Amino acid sequence: AEKKNQVDFYNRRFVAGELDNPSFAGIAKAMGAEGIVVDRLEDVGPALKKAIDLQMNHGKTTIVEIMCTRELGDPFRRDALSKPVRLLDKYKDYV
Repeated sequence: AEKKNQVDFYNRRFVAGELDNPSFAGIAKAMGAEGIVVDRLEDVGPALKKAIDLQMNHGKTTIVEIMCTRELGDPFRRDALSKPVRLLDKYKDYV
């Protein structure tokens, strides 16, 4: 979402490094947790159930890495990078 914000609000210019698809499930396993990779929508529910079972019954923290689409989602707040509207006079100078 952060890259999408930068693309939308800064004319396709963005600041970040391009990581070559790190496996967050792999990172979790390297740090002693469980990691589950899901690449089909129908597998999301069972993966979440397994993660909950591992946490609740075995005390094992689990990362569920969901890779079902490569499409960037819309930002949660459309106004996230727009200038604030100051409603109180004492804050009008802080724009």
